[in-house]
Amino acid sequence: MTLIGMNIFMLNMNDDLFKNLSLPEELDKSTLTNNILMRGGEFEAAYPDPTAMQSIIGIWSDKMQPTFTRWVNALAIEYAPLENYDRMEHWTDEATGEGSSESSGSVDTTTGDTSELTKSAYDQSTYSPYEKTINDGTVGTTTSDTTGTTMSNDSEHDGRIHGNIGVTTSQQMLQQELDLGYWNIYEKITELFLQEFVIPVYS
Repeated sequence: MTLIGMNIFMLNMNDDLFKNLSLPEELDKSTLTNNILMRGGEFEAAYPDPTAMQSIIGIWSDKMQPTFTRWVNALAIEYAPLENYDRMEHWTDEATGEGSSESSGSVDTTTGDTSELTKSAYDQSTYSPYEKTINDGTVGTTTSDTTGTTMSNDSEHDGRIHGNIGVTTSQQMLQQELDLGYWNIYEKITELFLQEFVIPVYS
């Protein structure tokens, strides 16, 4: 029995050969089944029992459901066809500090090399300490504190870099976009169905 003959038989029995065929909600079942019958209706059905065929179609479509869903999701992705690079960034700059409520201010310290200066009295023939200055390496220190208070000046930023980085020309990407337009999900599912459920014998 041909596939279209089996479908007519089930319709005469007030039944539907494709009753158990399940698809993602984004696809139209009638469009698919009509395309299946148009493309392979004249081929012999792989299973001679219409009821068994009906049941096996349901099992097959349940098995293929994740694949169909991936195809639907992939085709729904929005993108710029003439761009091949799209980078999204998000970062936070953090600035915090703590101090005491008993006093306020800041700490500012400048450090330098340790040095020592010695000078003898002018009326001495031998060394006699007159003046000695030691720079211990820390100068210009001002201390100020605010304990118990946290100060924050955080800022968040978002960035996006996108476009054509040059590995593929815009013309090549346009051609690929046009080629993708020929990829039809109903045709693809129809091909898989016919491979599974008909014997393609041409007269």
